[in-house]
Amino acid sequence: MNWRAALRNASIALVSAWVGWAYAEPISVARLEHLLQAQPPGRTLHFDEVHESPWLTAPATSSGSMRSTATMLEKQVDQPRRETWRILDDRLEWTAPGSAETKQLLFSQAPAAGELGKALRHVLAGDLAALGDDFRLLPGGDEHLWTLRLTPRRTDVARVLQELELQGSGPDVQVIMVRETRGDRTTTRLTHQP
Repeated sequence: MNWRAALRNASIALVSAWVGWAYAEPISVARLEHLLQAQPPGRTLHFDEVHESPWLTAPATSSGSMRSTATMLEKQVDQPRRETWRILDDRLEWTAPGSAETKQLLFSQAPAAGELGKALRHVLAGDLAALGDDFRLLPGGDEHLWTLRLTPRRTDVARVLQELELQGSGPDVQVIMVRETRGDRTTTRLTHQP
């Protein structure tokens, strides 16, 4: 194939991709919820997380696995140190390996943490309808490449949590970004384990 034929084929592919994107149907919250529910419950995801803050000299990173059900989100952190985090309906639990003690944060004492935990649990379980009372949901893109921005409705939560942004493709949540009002940002990248 000569360079003109290669250029023509590349141009056709580019125009076809643009036309497909231009005519893709915008995604709705209901359609996104339907896509997310196509994933099997309780599946395990690998995560890589970066926490950036004006108070940190360098970003803090962590990695491990995450599993979600309708009632619990569990993060098994492998790096930089092993620990387990569980987000339940009313509390956050933290356990270090080899420790018999589980530390707890009751969401009644930290409403913003509770709303964030609820949002993460319900999104990964594919239950967006449960979030409508507490968050404004703004979908973007189409089912092939979508975003969902959640902004808190409650002022006590909005004082701490600016927004939660999800990015994904089809039924897969691929990126979770948490932006706090004081400038902190946590970006979690998810990959699916076999």
